[in-house]
Amino acid sequence: MPIKAKKRGLGLEMRTIEGQDGRSHLVFHTARGTYHVFAEVEAKEAARQCGATKEGTTHQMWNEIWYSEGT
Repeated sequence: MPIKAKKRGLGLEMRTIEGQDGRSHLVFHTARGTYHVFAEVEAKEAARQCGATKEGTTHQMWNEIWYSEGT
């Protein structure tokens, strides 16, 4: 039986790049040449925008969202 070469990585690269506005951008580059970019946002404001109904710590607010999704 011939030996197969091991697969080397998934071809997904990731970098954090700071924009001119001071925001951090998480950039993914795939093996197929596409880019996907995520901008840094304030976590509590994002939680409010995503449906947190109670104020609290960032952890509490995101737990409310995380464990209520799909239910």
